Amino acid sequence: MEDIESVVYNDRTVAFTALANQFCTFIDRVATFSQKDFVDNAHKLLALLYVKALSLPQTEPTDPDMIEKTVTQEEWDEVFNAVALKMGKFDKYKEIEQPIQSGAKAEMASIAEGFADIFQDLKDYTSLMSYGSPEMMNDAIWECTNNFRQYWGQRLVNILRVLHLLQYSGVELCTTDARQFDENKSRRKTHNNEQD
Repeated sequence: MEDIESVVYNDRTVAFTALANQFCTFIDRVATFSQKDFVDNAHKLLALLYVKALSLPQTEPTDPDMIEKTVTQEEWDEVFNAVALKMGKFDKYKEIEQPIQSGAKAEMASIAEGFADIFQDLKDYTSLMSYGSPEMMNDAIWECTNNFRQYWGQRLVNILRVLHLLQYSGVELCTTDARQFDENKSRRKTHNNEQD
């Protein structure tokens, strides 16, 4: 029990969890940012998330079959739609699936899909961390770390490359498409009225 507590309450875990919560809140408020501000903030948050995920402590699950998923398909779709709307014509980009294999072909990928996938893993993680059971928190760290290594870490760096290009290539990003945040409505409702 003491070993688990030293994993779930250490400074690296606390820092990553705070940043994961910040990312989820940021995604919940996609419509409140202009496209330019969204790209700028997302660029910074994703870079920090990558570094903080690398520092998560190593652990083994206590009961991996009991790890709960909290993000529904509807929530995933809502994040996808909100980010796709915000990114507009910049949502699609070419990505090489296996860049270290010779003859690998570039395929079209979506920034919105990547954000929805990252949001799903981080929201599931933060939900489990909020339950307060050290065993559940330990398993959340284990699953988040595994998912980072196998899936969302790669999605993150792929998106980061595109955001870096958008930030520094001189491309014109919209600065007038932000909407005021309404506490009674989520990104799911406010993004329906947003224009590119």
